[in-house]
Amino acid sequence: MGELTRFCPECWAELPAGEETLCPTCGASLAEERDFFEKLLRALRHPERTRAATAATILGQLGDLRAVPALIETALHARDFGVQEAAVRSLGRLRDPRAIPALAVLLRWESPLPVRLAAVEALRALDDPIAREALRSAWNDPSEAVRRAAREAAEP
Repeated sequence: MGELTRFCPECWAELPAGEETLCPTCGASLAEERDFFEKLLRALRHPERTRAATAATILGQLGDLRAVPALIETALHARDFGVQEAAVRSLGRLRDPRAIPALAVLLRWESPLPVRLAAVEALRALDDPIAREALRSAWNDPSEAVRRAAREAAEP
């Protein structure tokens, strides 16, 4: 089995094998311990999409509402729709009403289909009148799957 790939926690540069104490790219300390939650928040911006999506998923499973602002930011601005979708699903799992405006924005047609479908499910999980109103905006979505899911989710 080969060496695990390591990344700098500051600049995400791939690190050479060895026991360096400073990142050769940015000079950040590699010996500093961070708590698991903080590591997950930082990993939302990891350039490797599978790591960012995994971090988003785990944050939703932990149930810590401190993750909501970072998940909203990731849902709205991640460059990879798989990362966006994972963040949206976690927002649905956390059921925090602070996510409603962002989820409503993600129901726009410009968002990739998997993200729109995840936003419908997240809004459904919130079970909130404002969330149901946002779901009604998806009743005219170009995708039959989104329209159907939004209609079912908007029913009280």
